[in-house]
Amino acid sequence: MTTTRRRVLAAGSALAAGTLALAGCAGGFADDAAAGGEAAPTSITAALATDPTSMDPIKAGALVVLSVFFHTFDQLTSISADGELEPGLAQSWTANDDVTEWDFALAPDVTASNGEAITADDVVFTYETILADPTGENYAYLSAVDSVEKIDDLTVRFHLNAPFSAFPRNTSLISIVPADTYQEMGADAFAAAPVGSGPYVFDSIQRGVGYDLKRNDDYWGDAPAYDEITFQPVTSDESRANGVLSGSLDVAQIGPTQVESVDASGQAQVSSGLSNGVVFLGVNSTSGVLADQRVREAVSLAIDKQAITDNLLMGLAEPASSMLAPAVEGSSDDVTDAGYDPERAKELLAEAGYAGEAIPFDYATDGRIPLSSEVAQTIQGYLQDVGISVEMNGADQASHTLKVKNKEFGGIYLNTWAPSTLDGDLPLTSLYEPAGENNYAQDPKTEELAIEQRGVVGDDREAAFAELLQYSNDEGYFVPLYVPMNSFAAAPALDFTPRADGLYDFTETSE
Repeated sequence: MTTTRRRVLAAGSALAAGTLALAGCAGGFADDAAAGGEAAPTSITAALATDPTSMDPIKAGALVVLSVFFHTFDQLTSISADGELEPGLAQSWTANDDVTEWDFALAPDVTASNGEAITADDVVFTYETILADPTGENYAYLSAVDSVEKIDDLTVRFHLNAPFSAFPRNTSLISIVPADTYQEMGADAFAAAPVGSGPYVFDSIQRGVGYDLKRNDDYWGDAPAYDEITFQPVTSDESRANGVLSGSLDVAQIGPTQVESVDASGQAQVSSGLSNGVVFLGVNSTSGVLADQRVREAVSLAIDKQAITDNLLMGLAEPASSMLAPAVEGSSDDVTDAGYDPERAKELLAEAGYAGEAIPFDYATDGRIPLSSEVAQTIQGYLQDVGISVEMNGADQASHTLKVKNKEFGGIYLNTWAPSTLDGDLPLTSLYEPAGENNYAQDPKTEELAIEQRGVVGDDREAAFAELLQYSNDEGYFVPLYVPMNSFAAAPALDFTPRADGLYDFTETSE
C-alpha cells in the first residue's frame, strides 16, 4: 500500500497523520464553560465545500456527505488516513476461493443512539434498499453485488455477480441504518432527524447553515475526543479561507490560489497533501488524426507537466505518470510515461503525416478542477509549440460532465478521477471497460486486464494494474497530467493532516 505523501506549508506546525488535537479554537456551539475556571467542552467547526443533498444514507453518498456520515453512522469497514482498510462495524471478513462471496462478521452488542440493536438484519436492509434504486448515489458502489443475505445475527454474506477482490473497500462508503427505525419513520422523516450508531449523534440540522453533532456517550466503540462538531457548508474558496482567518471556522479546504496568502497571514496554518485523484487528458483515440498512436504520443510528449505543477499550480501538485495517484491501491512506481520531449513530438507528427488538422479540446471553465481554464490554455500553448492545432471548447462543469457521461468528445478533453475507495478498481471501470464513460478506445486488452485484477490478490493484482497502466500509456489512450494536492487552512492550535480523499475524520482523535 502506498501512503499519501504530504507537503506541509505551515512552518513549525506539528503534524501527525490521521490525528487531531485542538485547544481553544472556534466552534459552532455556545461556550459552556462552568464556573470556577473549568475549560469549555472541546468543539470544532469544519467547512464543507457544498451543502449535502440529504442526511439519508440510503439516498445520499456523495463525498461531501460522507464527512458527516463517518461521524454519525457505522460502515462495515473504514479507510484510514493513510489509505489502509480497517475494521468498522465488521470485525473481520473472508472470501471464497474465487472472491465471488464475502462473509462479514459483525461486532456484537452494537446499538443505535435510540437503543435499537444493530445486527445482520440492519445490514441486509440497508444494502437491499440501496440496490432497489439504481438511480441512487450509492448504487454504483454496489454494482458487483447480486444479493445479500443474513447467515446469523452477526454474519452477513454478499453474493457478487463476478469476482471482486477489492469489494470490502466499497463497503466503507455504505452507512448502516437501523432498519426498524428507518421504516417506522419513513425516508423523509429519517433524513430530517437521522438515527445512527456512530460516535456522534445529530443535535440539529439546518440545511445550508450547519449540521451540529454531539458526542454519543453510549457509543459502542472508542469515544472520540471532541464533544461537539459542526459541519458548515461554505461554497467559496475565499469565504472558507476568510472563515479560518477570522476564527469562525477551525478547518476548511481552500483552493491553490488561497494557499500563499493564508500561509503568509500568520493567523492560520496551511497543510497540503497529495490527493487520491489524477487530472488527465481524455483522448478519443478513434477520431480523426488521434486514431494514429503517433499523434497521441506526440500530444503527451508536447506537455511539460513539471512546469505546469511548479509554476501554474504553485507546487501544489505533482506530475502524474499513470492514471492512478500514489495514494491509491494499484498505483505502481514502475509505470512510466513518455516524458517531455517536444522535438520528438514534432518528429512523430511528421511521421504520421499530420497536416495541422484542428483537434477539438473540451474543458470545464469551473468546478471540479481548480484553475481548469488556465490549465487548458497552458496545454494549448504547449501543443501549438509543436505544431498541433486545437479548437478550444470551454463549458460550465454541468455541461462538461454531461458530455463526459454521453461520450460526446471528438478530440481531447480535460477530466479528473479520484476513487473514494482509494482503490484503482473504480477508475478502471470508467477508463477501460466497455461501458466506461471515458473508454473511447474499446480495446479488448484493457478490458481483460481490468477484469483480471478483480479476481486476484496481492502481487498478482499489483502486476495486473501495472501492466494495464503501462499499456494505456504506451497506446496513448489517456495523458495523465498531475496529482493535485488537497490544501486546508486550520486554526493555529489545530494539529491537522489532510486525508488523500479530502474527507474529514475527527473520530481518530483521543484525549
